[in-house]
Amino acid sequence: MPLPSYRRFAEAYDWEGSLDFSRRAFRRVVAVCRQRGLRPGRHLDLGCGTGTLAILMAEAGWEAIGLDLSEAMLAKAKQKTRDAGQAVAFVQQDMRQIRVPEPVILVTAFYDTLNHLLLAEDVEATFRGVARALLPDGVFVFDVNTEATFRQIWGGHTHFIDSPDASTVYQTSYDADTRLAKGLLTGFLRRGDSFEKFQEEIVERYWPPEDIEGYLAGAGFRSIQRETFNPFPLPGGGDLKWLWIAARERGGP
Repeated sequence: MPLPSYRRFAEAYDWEGSLDFSRRAFRRVVAVCRQRGLRPGRHLDLGCGTGTLAILMAEAGWEAIGLDLSEAMLAKAKQKTRDAGQAVAFVQQDMRQIRVPEPVILVTAFYDTLNHLLLAEDVEATFRGVARALLPDGVFVFDVNTEATFRQIWGGHTHFIDSPDASTVYQTSYDADTRLAKGLLTGFLRRGDSFEKFQEEIVERYWPPEDIEGYLAGAGFRSIQRETFNPFPLPGGGDLKWLWIAARERGGP
């Protein structure tokens, strides 16, 4: 039986680089919106995690909704939102079955969110749900890992991350034939003068650009753009992520 993911890890998540990444993602999203003339409106963040991007969007005047499957991550997100004095609606949902009460002008998905989808039908269902959730002329902005990232960061390496309240050890693997990456996460959470150990497993899949483009087109997106996105450098060179920008144009499904 596979180990759970994003349960106890929620307590250590913000210590392992996600905060800085989310700030960089926010700046990139703001730039995309400025280029496309999008003004603050309803925004849906898929795989919102502990809510950093959604909170930043709310601070910038957006009506933000954060969607995640993990109850523990959403609990942290709600606490952070209260601490920031912002209003963000958080919902526990599977992103393959998106349901929003009103359509949104912007959907985002960052920090490998879509790499967690392991089957083609899962990606297709998610993209169809995004298309349904978007207003006409709405925009979908998301990242996916490049294969260079899986080979260099996940490809049989061990990573250590230490912080005052939590320490984590990642033991990773990447199979180029199946395009599946696995990470065994062993964490230690500070409890007074001692530490509490937990283990979780994270599984992701590499999706080639031609697959992503095909799934977007199949979901009814008519304007598709791909850019590089490098919040931090890969040790062996190359691009860390692809940034995808897809628009639902009037008349689309």
